[in-house]
Amino acid sequence: MPGDFKIEKIYNQYIDDLLSYGIGLGFHRELIKDAIQDIFYKLYFKRNELKGVNNTKYYLFQMLKNRLFDLSKNTIITDEIDIYKNLFTIKVTTLDQMIVKEDQIEIHNKVEKLLDMLTGRQREAIYLRFIQEMSYDEIASLLDMTPQATRNLVFRAIERIRQKEDLFIVLLLLYSDYLLN
Repeated sequence: MPGDFKIEKIYNQYIDDLLSYGIGLGFHRELIKDAIQDIFYKLYFKRNELKGVNNTKYYLFQMLKNRLFDLSKNTIITDEIDIYKNLFTIKVTTLDQMIVKEDQIEIHNKVEKLLDMLTGRQREAIYLRFIQEMSYDEIASLLDMTPQATRNLVFRAIERIRQKEDLFIVLLLLYSDYLLN
């Protein structure tokens, strides 16, 4: 079937990003793999849903997040679901491709300090905005916020980063290196 190839191409293109996002949300790797399998199973049988999608990456991230929370409801007390909203973490390994090899350990430590300064929601917003290059509207939908609140969240995160200029400069260098490659 011609649609099979498209689903396979989408899977290969986004699997690493989806896995990283799920880990960042604080879920176990096996649950994430199950959720990814579920969303691609659904896409396979409902291929026509993709026709109206403007941003495939955003659509997949939204599906993954929803599926992860659905799967976790069976094992989590309702009050604990709110805890997940503040647990988002970014492992520096998602930045490895942007880091110059000879400075990797030093930059790794600086970036870890930078990310530790931010709240979980700020880390998630920064990750989605600058690593996954999503729009504020898409991030707002994923975080269940308004676009303006999302802009404010990213702005506050950047302001917090600017308080430590040396770490802010490192992040800018990493990000600019990422854009050039």
